[in-house]
Amino acid sequence: MPEPIITPQIGGYLFEWEKEHLVIKVSRLQTHTDGRVTGDLFISNNNKQKPIILLPSTQFNFSSEPTRVKYARQMQTKLASTFNWIELFDYLGYKVQELARATEGAEEVWASDEIVAPEFLLKPVIIKGMSNIIFGEKGVNKTTVAYVCGAIVFLPWLDNALELEPANRSIKSLVLDWETDRETFNFYLARLHKGMDIPAFALNYKRCTLPLAEDIEAIEKEIERTGAELLIIDSLAAAAGGEDSELKGSQSALRFNTALRKLKTTSLIIAQTSKVQDQQKAHKKTIYGSTIFTYYARNIFELCHSEDEGGNTKHLALFHRECNLARKSPPMGFRIDFKNDGSMSIEREPVSVSEFSEKLNTQARILDVLKTGALEVKDIAESLEVSVNSCRVALTRLQKRGKVTKVGKAYGLLTLDAPEN
Repeated sequence: MPEPIITPQIGGYLFEWEKEHLVIKVSRLQTHTDGRVTGDLFISNNNKQKPIILLPSTQFNFSSEPTRVKYARQMQTKLASTFNWIELFDYLGYKVQELARATEGAEEVWASDEIVAPEFLLKPVIIKGMSNIIFGEKGVNKTTVAYVCGAIVFLPWLDNALELEPANRSIKSLVLDWETDRETFNFYLARLHKGMDIPAFALNYKRCTLPLAEDIEAIEKEIERTGAELLIIDSLAAAAGGEDSELKGSQSALRFNTALRKLKTTSLIIAQTSKVQDQQKAHKKTIYGSTIFTYYARNIFELCHSEDEGGNTKHLALFHRECNLARKSPPMGFRIDFKNDGSMSIEREPVSVSEFSEKLNTQARILDVLKTGALEVKDIAESLEVSVNSCRVALTRLQKRGKVTKVGKAYGLLTLDAPEN
């Protein structure tokens, strides 16, 4: 039989025999650990005057000869004189398995003296082409911050209230929402637009129910239709599609990240925080679920709120926890004001070390304490309620980094930089 035109698609392939008016779509393709290749199979003709569905979307095992024979005989009975269906299904089984197991070829890449820094869509929060995560406890306004980021890159809003640095061009976002609905999404945007006096902006929205890996074809179509360069995923646990126990294992995380990689776009992912009972280790909280979520992300922030909350104002701090491609940035403080008309605003403010001290490491806390003047090791340790030995180790590291200097028995600041997380 003649060779078809084969078009790669997210999650599968499209086979077209133009002269024979035959179209076969293979989707949701999976290669299993036992070697099986399975997916959904849909067969139709491409005769626009008389379109016919020859085989509705059907789960199919391309590695199984009995399955191929069964459907070939079924099609032979329905359309005996049209094709040699046994030959066609054998070809399809061979070709789909070959394509599914193929990987991208290797490239020879020469080292260069020219160092090209990673491109940011929104510095330092969103690195282009990478997986970026903001995680935190419930109620810290992760979604609000993410939507403001979407507004900033869309406009682009160069002198924005969060003092973040957008790319110098308009970037469209697609919000994938597993948490709420269209009406709630509109509520978020309306109160931000009014409360912050942001110029008119638009974010594309898709309400999701299936895990990302199972809905990847529909998501790809929306990316193409909207021209979105940034995916805002709310939230990671639902998008990964695992139960509590599954999220802590590796499979849900691997499926999610494999699907995200296939989409070949930039993502800003909202994630939940791990459950830590020991309050002394609160600053070590991580993304909820498998550690693979952390390993695959290139840029991770933790969003925290002040414990002393009340009234119409909330104080937040964004801590840069991980970054593989650039230096970590200092903590960023934000203030949210909830207004009487139902709107809200968010703007940059200095991080209050006293309010977020449990989230800062010892070195950052030392730098803050020394702003009042030089102190001896025992006095610094007593002020921070840490051991003298831990304090001494941290001071030694700060000396090597050129942050503090020792005069006699006391240590003092060399710079007045913002505290580091």
